[in-house]
Amino acid sequence: MSLAEKDDLHFDVSTGLKRVLGRELITDDEVAIFELVKNSFDAGADQVQLYFGDDVIVVADNGSGMSYEDLTGKWLFVAYSSKRSERSADDFRNIAADRRHYAGSKGIGRFSSDRLGEEVVIQSRPRGRAKAVHRLTVDWELFEKDAKEHFDKVPVRYIEEGAFKLPRELHEFELRLKHGTAVTIQRLRRPWNRQRILEMKASLAKLINPFGQDIDSFSIHITAPAEVAEDERLSAFHAAEGDKPLPKDLVNGQIGNFIFATLQDKTTFIRVTIDGDELYTTLTDRGEIIYRIAEPNPYQHLSAAEFRCEIYYLNQSAKITFARRVGLPSVQFGSVFLFRNNFRVYPIGEDGNDWFGFERRKQQGYARFLGTREILGRVDVSGSDDDFQEASSRNQGLIETPAAQQLQKAVMEHCLKRLEKYVVPVSWRDPADGKTDDLSRLMTDPGRARVSAAVANLVDNDKVRLIEYSKRLVDLINERSSDFETSLISLRAIAEKTNDTTMLVRLDAAERRFDDLKKSEADARRVADKALASAEAANRRAVTAEAEVETERRRAHFLESFVSVDSATILNLHHQVTIYAVDIAQQIENFLTETAGKTSIPRDTVLKTLEQMAFLNRKVMSVTKFAAKANFKLDSEKIETDLAAFIYDYIEQIARTTGSVRLQITAENTHPGMKLRFNPIDASIIVDNLISNARKAKASRIKFVLTQEDKSGLTIHVSDNGRGLAHGTNRSRIFEMGYTTTQGSGLGLYHVRQALGEMGGSIELDDQIEKGLGLVIKVAAKGRKQ
Repeated sequence: MSLAEKDDLHFDVSTGLKRVLGRELITDDEVAIFELVKNSFDAGADQVQLYFGDDVIVVADNGSGMSYEDLTGKWLFVAYSSKRSERSADDFRNIAADRRHYAGSKGIGRFSSDRLGEEVVIQSRPRGRAKAVHRLTVDWELFEKDAKEHFDKVPVRYIEEGAFKLPRELHEFELRLKHGTAVTIQRLRRPWNRQRILEMKASLAKLINPFGQDIDSFSIHITAPAEVAEDERLSAFHAAEGDKPLPKDLVNGQIGNFIFATLQDKTTFIRVTIDGDELYTTLTDRGEIIYRIAEPNPYQHLSAAEFRCEIYYLNQSAKITFARRVGLPSVQFGSVFLFRNNFRVYPIGEDGNDWFGFERRKQQGYARFLGTREILGRVDVSGSDDDFQEASSRNQGLIETPAAQQLQKAVMEHCLKRLEKYVVPVSWRDPADGKTDDLSRLMTDPGRARVSAAVANLVDNDKVRLIEYSKRLVDLINERSSDFETSLISLRAIAEKTNDTTMLVRLDAAERRFDDLKKSEADARRVADKALASAEAANRRAVTAEAEVETERRRAHFLESFVSVDSATILNLHHQVTIYAVDIAQQIENFLTETAGKTSIPRDTVLKTLEQMAFLNRKVMSVTKFAAKANFKLDSEKIETDLAAFIYDYIEQIARTTGSVRLQITAENTHPGMKLRFNPIDASIIVDNLISNARKAKASRIKFVLTQEDKSGLTIHVSDNGRGLAHGTNRSRIFEMGYTTTQGSGLGLYHVRQALGEMGGSIELDDQIEKGLGLVIKVAAKGRKQ
């Protein structure tokens, strides 16, 4: 026989392979347990029991179980995976629950037990008529004696038994265990104290499903007898305080997270799904669907991957809620987790992991982009190893494939950036909005204008189909708002996109009304300005230079004592009243024109017109108060001065002196000062409406306390001792136009919120007030951009 004709060579495997596939490949104890839990999941189990005892760990499940043939032909077949290989019709994994793909498929998870302990005992009974429990015992230390020993020469003990043998604490589960697998790891390599188990519990909570324990119908329970006493002590301590311990602080019990259902109603989140050739996006803000759109799917590798992404924006309020419910800051919990075939791909989403590239992008534009500290979420895909394969080390995420690259791009471009295009121009423009967990800040005219603009910018694309949008927030705003004209442009783009002819007709009518109002006001202003200019010219000739300096010095403040009404003041009063009176007349004319020939008029139409006139009328009333007491030119322009001092002066110098003797009005101002550009009439309307409401509630006193509670901004606590809110009042609606439980108009608090909205402020109920009514007003330091 020639040299070329010698027999072919072949690999020979030594026992050293066990260490390579075990402790050296699976380098983390948590990952080792993850692998065992994944096996339970892939076997179709819906329950897994994790037992931590004295030098023993048990992972028991009610999955499909394994037969003798499964154990010898698959479990003991090194690196063989029935999940990856072609399966026969009677393969035990085909009987698994209705799951199309598996969490693992490398055939090496069985060696994870070597990471945890020196010996592993497998007990398994397959689904069906089989009664016997197959028991396999592997002593991993036997593989360590001689590295040159052949792998298949190390004995593995096998016996058949009539029942499962589990720790007595799992006796009830054992009785219900008709089929399944129990993995018992003995002679542990490291002890498992309370802290290690709690850390494992927190990791497993994110491994299964951080969005709630019921979605995947897969639950994990931990039993640790040595920690029962400490769990009971913590429970008793919290019970004495009137609450319950956080789930993360208790070892024993079911693993799960319950925070996301709460967050959905308290923050902004986006949901993106791919269904074949279509990509669907829904953005929801504090319980309100802002928009739902559809567009062509640009990611062909994700067409059949059941792609689903949910990302939550964590504003300050949501972060506080999260920390209170979960017991740790959201940044320590993680950011956006990736789930492949319903199981966590570790360590994507962990604090410090940037597989999606969010942080790299954040560093390029800190004030413009969202990063991992502001978001929390979940991405789901299904698929084979050809598309989505985990790295062999089990803690390095996915191997780079075309599908994995498209996955990263889809999350960045259509999830994060879409969320960002709403959050940055809508929420970040108003710092106070980040501290609220409801839509009160967005229900103002400026807030609704920002939402409309964000939706309009999104749908300005021929490929995007707008399916649904919020009719509460994306709608006409008040014509008096400084954002009215820009809002019309946004609304028209949305109406044309959806072929909403009704909205287009409303927009045309609103535009005509607005043009008429502008023209009428301009005419009135020219007449009034001419008269006022003549009077001012006369006054300038009559006063000395010293008096002019004094007037300018005290501009935008109130006189120490009553000022005589001179001709200039009277003309100033006439100037303002003329403008507002013309506006009221034009509102009436517009209303009569629009309703001519109609036999019935919707209440909303009448209410909106009356609301406009009522607001203008309040301006007239405020002007008459200002005219005699204010030493500055009061016109429709904004002033820039100390807002806190202005409101305090208005209460002290005007509201108190022109109010009723039956209502005591007091004010305290400890604010250091906050310069803001605002309309003084808006500030007066806020104070006057609150005082009027207190008077209607039969209050004998009302108090305004102006403070600086945050590092910046103004906080005003308003309280009265009146009747308070009537029984049955919907507390979430009291600032809506027309909502009232009395015989009033339902416009007072609505006007307050609208006026505050124009200066970047908010108002909410103060639940600390037990008798009467309490309100908290907050105005951000920078206010709105003018």
